[in-house]
Parts: sequence; structure tokens; C-alpha cells
Amino acid sequence: MSAIRQLRKKLGSIKCKVLDEWPYRGRMRAIPEIRDGYRPLVEKLPPLPPFRGNVYELHMLCGHRDVDMGIWASWSIMRFLDGEARLYVHSDGTLTKEDEVFWKRIIGEVVVIDRALSDRTVEASLASTTKHLYPWRCSNWASAQLVDVHYFGDAPSLLIMDSDVLTFSKPEAVIAALKSQVPKFSWCLDLRDAYSATPEVLKEVTGVEIPRRLCAGFLVTPRLGLDDFLQLDEDMNKIDADPRISVGHFWSCQTYYALVAGRKPGSEPFPESYSNISGNTDAGRTLRHFVGIPKVRFRYYTEGLPRLVKQAGLAAG
Repeated sequence: MSAIRQLRKKLGSIKCKVLDEWPYRGRMRAIPEIRDGYRPLVEKLPPLPPFRGNVYELHMLCGHRDVDMGIWASWSIMRFLDGEARLYVHSDGTLTKEDEVFWKRIIGEVVVIDRALSDRTVEASLASTTKHLYPWRCSNWASAQLVDVHYFGDAPSLLIMDSDVLTFSKPEAVIAALKSQVPKFSWCLDLRDAYSATPEVLKEVTGVEIPRRLCAGFLVTPRLGLDDFLQLDEDMNKIDADPRISVGHFWSCQTYYALVAGRKPGSEPFPESYSNISGNTDAGRTLRHFVGIPKVRFRYYTEGLPRLVKQAGLAAG
């Protein structure tokens, strides 16, 4: 890395801490107490419509620590899907049997995918066919969202969602994307491009013009198959050969989804009311991804949950 690039990276890190982290440390310290106050309300959420069929397929990576968030997130969107949604929860290896029973008691149609089963399934498909993708899948914290989800379920399109997304009104654009005759990518616009390198560098290395500000924390994707993964493995081989990019970058999962989306015609972001924002949660927002930076995350508890609890007819303790 050149001295100029090192300096820019250091200055960017300082800017992030000054603007997005330090002013919100007090708010972040208050989260555990606020979260404890909302936990008992999870069990009081109104029942969802009875399951009628797997028209809308939702996939979420979650662990024991965030079960309450996962339930809030899945309930908030599934209440608008008329009993035609099934949720696949991909365990990070920490979900317990009690977590599974708890989730099913509130949401109903939940399939929990054990991490060991996921490991065996992906290994059988990719271990001998990919040079970079399979090792990356076994080491990256978010890889199940890119790889494992496509090996479970049967719908042609999937909604991949993080546990920190809350839906406040009927997500018509999500429903339309999931029911599209020709499966396509749709996503919430991110705060900024959050990739392993700039879109310009990625195009230079891979030849793919990737979409701007794709967020993998809430996106509709066609079900990917082995051909897609083999193509992605070729991209990763090119990335590995370029010293400017790391195959295992923290944002690599999002980068690889952007590369796949760049090759799929019809890929487009959701409307503005679905986009990630850093300020207050405005009244007209359809949903919000409360991304994990201090400037945003505290708003999940001070703005997001209060609105959802009010919509559910509950009262915070």
C-alpha cells in the first residue's frame, strides 16, 4: 500500500471516529438497559396470519445474542405478507434449542438451519470446485448470507435480511421484487459504497461495473447456483492477484454480492423510503436498516422499537 493510500485510510478512520462514534458513546452505553426493557414485549407480539404457502422466502443469519432482534425483525415484515412467508434462520453456531422453540412460538413458520448441516452441505458442493470461495466461506463472518442461504429453501428469489432491520409499513417494492417473473437483485441503498475497493478499481480488476451503494443487509436476490459461484470464484482469483484488494476484506461479502448483481440484468435499488440513513427515522420510512455504527445503532432502540411497539398495540414497561 502506498504512503498516500495509508494516510487516506488513517484519516478516514479518524473521521469516522470523530463523526460517527465518539459523539454517541453515551447513547450506546444506555442500550443494554433499554434493550432489557423491551425484551418482555417480544412474547406479547400479536399472532401472525396462519401459514398458507411459501410465496415469500426470507433468510436471516443470527445467533443466540440477537434472538430478540431477529424476532422483532421477522415479525415486523412477516405481518405484511399474509401468511405466505417462510423464514429460514441460519445459525451462526450459537443458537440453542430453546432459541428455536421461542422463535417458532412467536413467528410460527421458522426453519432453523444448524451450522453443522450448513457446513456439510456447502462443503459437498464447493470444497472441490472452488479455489477461493470455499476457504473464504469458512472464514468470513458473513459468508452464510452469500453462500449458505442459496442451498436451503426452494423459492426462485430470496430476501436476505439482517436482524437489525425493522419494517414499519407494507413493503410493496420488496413484495414486487420477490414475485418478479424474472428474478432480479433489489437492495436498500447503503450510506455509501462499502466494498473491498472502489467500484472503479473493482471494474478494472474484474471487468464488472458494480452497482453503487448496494447493501447486503437487506436485499432480494435470485437463487444462486453453482455456475454463479464458479464465476465468483474466478473474480476472487483476480482479486487475490491484485495487491490493492484483499479477498477477505471486512466488506468482502457485500462486494461479492455487488459483483454478482452487476452481471444480472434488471438489478436496481429499492425506493428512497427503504434506503439506509444516518439521521432520525422519518415518518414516511417503509423500513429501516439500523446499521451497526454508533451514530445509527442507538436509534434502533430509541426510534425503531418504540414505533414498532406502538404499531403492535403494546406498551413498553
